[in-house]
Amino acid sequence: MPGVRLVNLLKQFGKTIAVDRIRLDIEDGEILTMLGPSGCGKTTTLRCIAGFLIPDEGEIYLGNQHVTTLPPEQRDIGFVFQNYALWPHMTVYDNLAFGLRLRQISKTEIKTRVDNALAMVRLSGFAERYPRQLSGGQQQRIALARALVIEPNVLLLDEPLSNLDAQLREEMRFEIRELQKRLGITAVYVTHDQAEALALSDRIAVMNKGVITQIGTPEQIYNQPSNRFVAGFIGLSSFVEGTVTQLNQANGCAVVTTSDQVNLRVPGDHLSPQQKVTLAIRPEYITLKKNMTEAVPEQANVLEGEVIRAAYLGDVIDYRISIGQWVLRVHTPTDSILPAGEKVQLIIPPERITLIPGDLGQS
Repeated sequence: MPGVRLVNLLKQFGKTIAVDRIRLDIEDGEILTMLGPSGCGKTTTLRCIAGFLIPDEGEIYLGNQHVTTLPPEQRDIGFVFQNYALWPHMTVYDNLAFGLRLRQISKTEIKTRVDNALAMVRLSGFAERYPRQLSGGQQQRIALARALVIEPNVLLLDEPLSNLDAQLREEMRFEIRELQKRLGITAVYVTHDQAEALALSDRIAVMNKGVITQIGTPEQIYNQPSNRFVAGFIGLSSFVEGTVTQLNQANGCAVVTTSDQVNLRVPGDHLSPQQKVTLAIRPEYITLKKNMTEAVPEQANVLEGEVIRAAYLGDVIDYRISIGQWVLRVHTPTDSILPAGEKVQLIIPPERITLIPGDLGQS
């Protein structure tokens, strides 16, 4: 299966730049997710790849084929829409067969392909039903089968799970990934749901304001965000701003001092004295201790704080803890809930703090 290559892709609507000269290489057989908030340009990019929109500048390649101005039917792509776009007056069989008939495939071949596609999505025996007779999850699978039945080189999915309930969405994201890997097909998946992106993707391209701000594996995007936007959009983070006041070349650590004179040890291999930095700290990487007499790791940051509020989320307690002039979010097990006003100690390993350079901190 061919990959996808975008070269300086630009798309404007009037004076609004929806996609701002992005460059992207999607590898053969991988599933890449374009992730970002509404209006960031991810769906516009997907529609340019599909041929539903023609870019104002730039080039699109499917494998080695230049397809920038080709119509959709000549691009050999399958597209799964957000609203499924099933024909309500057609049976499941006819919905799947429609594209094959346009391609003048024989009746025998059509039946074979439709049967195989329904088996792939575990809906054999549903061929004579109408969309109105299907659940939301079944309609989603039929939309996926319809995209796959034409045996495309590239599969494009535009927020296909957004209309499903939370439990079904979780089930379907794993089914889509398993099916994509089994077929070895190149897939581009658009979503604003970070959990979906982390679960599905080989790589994630995080978009904001028409540009790709970072691209990498789910682990890289989550644990090594390149700027404040990515750190805030993927997962939960508390942000602390400060200045590098000490460097220790021996252990590769530095000390960052906040405006209210709180010191934090951080990884400091690439920092300079007096550099302004933003620190991003994930709530699950902080240990909360009520007993302040217990021993703590020698190099760990130990902070005194006070509980502002706590929320029970089922799997964790979500705390807001005040530390001087700033607030950290902390996730703990659900064995007990501390009341507001409780004095606590927070333990933060230096290696669990992500540094964002000051010039990127506002990105």
